[in-house]
Amino acid sequence: MPPFTPCFPTSLRPDEVPVALLDLVQQRLAGLLGPRFSVVLGGSGNGAGVSHYHLAIQHNQSGVSLEDTGAVGTGFIERLLRMATQLKAMLDSATFSNMGSDDPRRPLVWISELACPKEMITMHAPT
Repeated sequence: MPPFTPCFPTSLRPDEVPVALLDLVQQRLAGLLGPRFSVVLGGSGNGAGVSHYHLAIQHNQSGVSLEDTGAVGTGFIERLLRMATQLKAMLDSATFSNMGSDDPRRPLVWISELACPKEMITMHAPT
């Protein structure tokens, strides 16, 4: 097979990426996650390119799904790959398997480290 030669339109706005790039990212996500996951990555924009992404990942065995949307910009591909890696690790873990069991000691929620130091979770005491 000849090497991939992207042919991107020259009329994209600065905040848009070519649709072909999203296709490549979707293929990379599907390869990273493997056949037990379904991956759909779409985009929207005003011109010939994409300014926002729309991601849906479903774990075919459990039916658990993740949806995310955001602006296309610097680092968005790395963010999506990191998110997919974290999702796969979570769903492939023994802890996740135990959550679906009848064991009365099973965990009911999944709590993990924050992906971004700027993210904060505030929990208030019950009143």
